[in-house]
Amino acid sequence: MGNQQRFNSEWSDKPLSDLAVITMGQSPSSTFYNSHSEGLPLIQGNADIENRKTIERVWTTQGNKHCNLGDLILTVRAPVGSVAVASKNACIGRGVCGLKPIGNSSYLFHALVHAENQWLALEQGSTFTAANAEQVGQFRLYAPDDENEQRAIAEVLSDVDGLINALDALIAKKRAIKQATMQQLLTGKTRLSGFSGAWETKRLGEIASFFKGSSLFTKTDMSLDGKKRCIHYGELFTTYGECITEVLHGTDREESFFRSVNNDVLMPASDVTPNGLATASCINESDIILGGDILVIRVPSEILNGVFLAYAIKINRNQVMQLVTGTTVYHLYGRDMANFTFVAPSVEEQMAIVAVLSDMDAEISALEQHKDKTIAIKQGMMQQLLTGKVRLLK
Repeated sequence: MGNQQRFNSEWSDKPLSDLAVITMGQSPSSTFYNSHSEGLPLIQGNADIENRKTIERVWTTQGNKHCNLGDLILTVRAPVGSVAVASKNACIGRGVCGLKPIGNSSYLFHALVHAENQWLALEQGSTFTAANAEQVGQFRLYAPDDENEQRAIAEVLSDVDGLINALDALIAKKRAIKQATMQQLLTGKTRLSGFSGAWETKRLGEIASFFKGSSLFTKTDMSLDGKKRCIHYGELFTTYGECITEVLHGTDREESFFRSVNNDVLMPASDVTPNGLATASCINESDIILGGDILVIRVPSEILNGVFLAYAIKINRNQVMQLVTGTTVYHLYGRDMANFTFVAPSVEEQMAIVAVLSDMDAEISALEQHKDKTIAIKQGMMQQLLTGKVRLLK
């Protein structure tokens, strides 16, 4: 270690044309398109990119602009500057260009990812919605002259990408295991140790009361430091799971709002698509302000555990979908959910099942936090390594 030295090659601001052979895409006639994998996949824009890889949606049997497996793809129509790696030999359309790296391919990929905000800055506040061959070729990136240093930087960043991908795979595996466990435990197909009593079919309208949140309460009334804790219906889609253990926002408004009671189950009451309405969260805290378009299901805790009900709603989403009404905007009313049926054991067994599933949720949440921290660390590393502020050892 004592004999190792830092790279000392020069860095310079280089045009993209010095770092890659650029091929601007040209879309073939739609006459030659097909959806049954005949010919080459056609990469036309951001819709054909997923997780930094190209995906196959449309194929073409004719086209005179191509890229090869492993080449880089850069979008040149809004959004301009998104980068991906070609997963296969492909035909490239007018919305992208192909880049065949002259130096280290992986370094150029990471440098272009880091530079995406530069393209975004060009788009903002202007009519810039497309880049031509000259603009792409003149786009400048900072890079070391020594390809060995490029390779060393790329290896470090690729190792972090590998960790992020491994965390993604592990999270997906844990979610699949949780889904299977829910199907077993919430239907009584698998029983926890120490429980043997019969399960009963319940109709929600026979044990619950239904309410609506405060229609005067909107998202603009919320802040992280608001004094009175509150929940907006949109957070049920994006923020909260089956059990709300911490309310993230508050409001300073003084009106008399509708407030939660411990064990309430909350569902979004409207959406532009019906799929999200089979979402439920139990709030284990009283006196939380509940916003408009929240359907509140209030059940006695001595009969039904609210978190158990939230999980039961999730695994019975197809039944919930049949209760949704509407065409352009979809609604879910208390009178509809009154017809929701499910099976449940004693409250003691409900709580034991909830404990198992909550532990699994906590494990998944910890992995997601680990992934988020790793992504943040990588962003910092890119800022240092791709600008030459920090140099690696040889």
